[in-house]
Amino acid sequence: MNDKVKFRKFTNLFGLLIICLSTFFVISCKYGIIEPDSSILTPDVIEKLQAAVDKAMMKTQAPGLMAYIGVEGEGEGLSITRGVSNLMTSEPININNYWRIGSITKTITAEAVLILADEGKIDVNKPISFYFPEYKIPGGDKITIRMLGNMTSGLYDYTTNMDWYTSYINSNHQKVFTPEELLAIILNNPVQYEPGTRYYYNNSNFILLGFLIKKVTGKEIIDVFNEKIFQPLGMNNTFWPNTRYLPYPYSHGYSLDNNSLTDVTNWNPSWGDAAGILISNISDLKIWAKELGERKLLSEKMKSERYAWVDSDAPGLKYSGFGLEKIMDWVGHPGAIFGYNSQLWYNTVKKITVIVTTNSMDGYPTEAVIGEIINILTPFK
Repeated sequence: MNDKVKFRKFTNLFGLLIICLSTFFVISCKYGIIEPDSSILTPDVIEKLQAAVDKAMMKTQAPGLMAYIGVEGEGEGLSITRGVSNLMTSEPININNYWRIGSITKTITAEAVLILADEGKIDVNKPISFYFPEYKIPGGDKITIRMLGNMTSGLYDYTTNMDWYTSYINSNHQKVFTPEELLAIILNNPVQYEPGTRYYYNNSNFILLGFLIKKVTGKEIIDVFNEKIFQPLGMNNTFWPNTRYLPYPYSHGYSLDNNSLTDVTNWNPSWGDAAGILISNISDLKIWAKELGERKLLSEKMKSERYAWVDSDAPGLKYSGFGLEKIMDWVGHPGAIFGYNSQLWYNTVKKITVIVTTNSMDGYPTEAVIGEIINILTPFK
């Protein structure tokens, strides 16, 4: 408690302590020790959350879904699993499974950039061409590091390029794309609008931020992640894959093809790079969600940069200065990559963590359920 009660006349503090303990003992024996009820995860709320997940499972063709909802100070939180992680074996989906987190990767890439800005290695006000004079980046003299982070650069999105997509399909989804190949697509296409004038969600921004991390540190991106983020936070279960395989235990990922689900677990994820390649699990993402809210790894200046909100093209949604979205008091990010769809959100006022993932991206099934979960926990006004 924060309130301090001042006692003026006590000559025997030990006697007072005995009186207090005796009184507490009598009350406890008579009435039982009464612990306060959970203020948010009440039985009624838990029932509604489970119903929301059941509703989502009925509407999606994803084989499985897992969700975690935790409130600081209210125990271990609520874990919900539905369906299977492997259609061949009917293995139930497990709350400890690894999966590809897709664009949640962007939140980590962004944090690394801001940490390096705190170290004086990056200036978010500088144009990207300042760091890469060797490349002819379209609009590079106008596109600042901040614009890359808040999706206002105007760059061409390499994932919309049909040549890239066709080559990926023709390789049976096994082609390994180097960061340089992805960059070449960006360099060979003009900007889509005047940099800094509007928001447009764009994976190319984070490919360039990945290049920037490597340029100013002389290290691989994953080494920077490990040194600056994962080790300080104790995140031991988040990986940058150097193969197409996931660590065990993992959820198989599926994609709808001619009305049947195809196992796409091992489709090569190299094309995601710093925009969407990472693998993680719920135990690590709980830690990461809290960091997104508290920003303990950042200085006060970079904490503000992280939350420098700009309007997006979606009603009620804002995108931050660096790789973060905002809905009311919630900050977080969705993630989608072939076979997997995820949501990671943290309520900065009530200190609630919500993580949801399905093992299919088709129809983006987590989008609807995350809205229902947020409305249950913090009703829309």
